[in-house]
Amino acid sequence: MSEIELKFGVPPARAGAIDTALRRAEARRQTIESRYFDTPDHRLAQAGLSLRLRRSAGLWEQTLKAPAEGLGERLEETVLRPGRWGPGGPPVDLTLHDGTTAGKRLREVMAEGGTASATLEPVHVCTVARRTIEIDAHGGRVEVAFDRGEIHAGTGLAPVCEVEYELKGGEAGALVAFGKDGVREHGLWLSTLSKAARGDRLARGETAGPPVKAKPPVLDRGMSGAAIFRAVLKACLDQVQANATEIGEGHRTAESIHQLRVGIRRARTAWRELAPLCPAAGPAWETPLIDAFRALGAYRDRNTVVAALQARLAESGSPEPLLSSDGSEPPDPVEVVRAAAFQCALLDALALTLPGPDAAGSAGRNDALDFVASRLDRLHKQLKRAARRFEESTPTEQHQARKRLKRLRYLGELTGSLYKAERVERYLERLSPAQDALGAHIDLMVGLEMARASAESGDAQAWFNVGWLTAQLDVSSHGCRRALRRAARAQPFWRR
Repeated sequence: MSEIELKFGVPPARAGAIDTALRRAEARRQTIESRYFDTPDHRLAQAGLSLRLRRSAGLWEQTLKAPAEGLGERLEETVLRPGRWGPGGPPVDLTLHDGTTAGKRLREVMAEGGTASATLEPVHVCTVARRTIEIDAHGGRVEVAFDRGEIHAGTGLAPVCEVEYELKGGEAGALVAFGKDGVREHGLWLSTLSKAARGDRLARGETAGPPVKAKPPVLDRGMSGAAIFRAVLKACLDQVQANATEIGEGHRTAESIHQLRVGIRRARTAWRELAPLCPAAGPAWETPLIDAFRALGAYRDRNTVVAALQARLAESGSPEPLLSSDGSEPPDPVEVVRAAAFQCALLDALALTLPGPDAAGSAGRNDALDFVASRLDRLHKQLKRAARRFEESTPTEQHQARKRLKRLRYLGELTGSLYKAERVERYLERLSPAQDALGAHIDLMVGLEMARASAESGDAQAWFNVGWLTAQLDVSSHGCRRALRRAARAQPFWRR
């Protein structure tokens, strides 16, 4: 069975108000104990599966969950376990899920690597107080489930404070609208982190998950333009959601911040290059995502780029290697991600990925392929122009060349499964060195701007930094031109 739901993190300061509102609305309250199982090598968790035994009101049930394809969608198979059981509850029975999609995936994962470490054992226990109620809103019916409690794994403990909205009737757009209400009223933030994943981390002694890199969508040449657009945008938003979840949880890791920015840029590329394939309302979500992208960029510049440049300046003999900005503190990534504007924009973007009939005027199969090829062609021609005159370009033009190169690479990655894999791979490999070169070049420009501001404000020692960074930029500019010229000679994979 497939369910459509959205999960949100809840600020601890708002938990009491939410609980009170649900209690006044006569929401049902129950205590739930869930015992999660996995192999010693954690292969279920690594595959995105969760298998649990749950007890509520004295009754046991066994549930298997697996990822699905749609917005907030998961495959969930629940089987009642009637009978009289001891304190440990019933044993796990995998045969109960045979014949289902999730059960098939479970068997595949259990069989990986032969029989080694294929036995199941309890990994963690989650106990929560849950309040649930169904509400009619925005033309749909939504079940609200608010959980507060704890997860135990060995001697470790982690708090749980989250709310889930599950669609019980009506269109999925109602779920999105309901989620935006919760974001605005209670400061909720979207979360892809399940209790199973939380418990697995706790059992491993980990606090944060790894940064999530982009995964290309699976496309085929028989898809309509609307289907291509939805699949591409969803792949971009999967990366955005996963990394935004980690930051929303309070983890300010540099790579998660970087990957979130990559995901936002890819989503914007998908919209700007492919949205005509699926006519929709204006991108009200784009501006808040751009604002978040820039704020996170300011944080990255201060904490990653500047630190690296300062180390290089110190090695070069700078009398004052510190690069200062305007003195203001960079935005806090956690606040940026939890902001209502960002969360509502993300929900609006997710709504565009909802399946449905092709909109009037959307491109058919052949027109869609021609359209994709035309967009790739245009960006490739821009690459050639940038390669011819990069060193003579202004800093603004050089920065624009980098953005267009990224857009070309992202669009190639996002639509690559429509073409021959080996040709796509060869083309993208030719772009990679140029993208790295331009990235390092722009970082030097950021440092030079800071150094010049310090020097012009009266810090005489900062002039050394201005001179050194200017010299590095001259060398870097020449290297970028050569890298761009090599990239421009790549054979387009989209041409027959």
